[in-house]
Amino acid sequence: MCGLIPRFISLTTLTVFVCVLSLSAQVTTVQGPNSWHKNPVDNERMNTQISDAAEKYKEYAPIPRIAFFDIGYPKNKVEYGELNGYGILLVSSMSQDASELPLKRVFFSSNGQDHELVFLKEFKTMLASNDSQTAKTFGLHRVDSLYLFPVYFRFQKGELKIDFSKNRDGMKLAEFDGEVPQTLRNLPTSKPLDAKVIDERLKIFLKREYPGYSDK
Repeated sequence: MCGLIPRFISLTTLTVFVCVLSLSAQVTTVQGPNSWHKNPVDNERMNTQISDAAEKYKEYAPIPRIAFFDIGYPKNKVEYGELNGYGILLVSSMSQDASELPLKRVFFSSNGQDHELVFLKEFKTMLASNDSQTAKTFGLHRVDSLYLFPVYFRFQKGELKIDFSKNRDGMKLAEFDGEVPQTLRNLPTSKPLDAKVIDERLKIFLKREYPGYSDK
């Protein structure tokens, strides 16, 4: 990912955004900690993130909908070129209302324009029990979705947003300030030439960054 870290260590970022209804009946956004980690994301890791958030925000339960995201970046300039300037975005969305899922679209808003991300694949999950804290806080319905993420978006000023199938459009996942993070400064900032389908190189990248989703 960066010349300052070992070659085969991935670097991704996770931020949790929760839309809740406050006691004053005003819709607010609660943002969790913005953290960097050096391990590939699989189902178990994402499950843990969701479980921890469910416990943290249980006082707001039931929360109508929530989305977690994680971005996997190329590890160096060579891989950046092989992937045509793309990384992969994982969005795990949950809702109390099954008809709100899957997501309608994921997009990046900048300078008054929306740029829709290319969808790769998704995995639908129905929690086995409504007795868990996760179910009580976020509901039983979950969809994990994968998208191509143009890395140059991370270096632009704008917002990463999602639309649910209904009831909620333009929910903000992240806001980028236009600065290049220190950990990504060895990567080019050029725009990808075109959309990319899943080829063998992307499959290798997916297996490394998101092993729990690569063979499904």
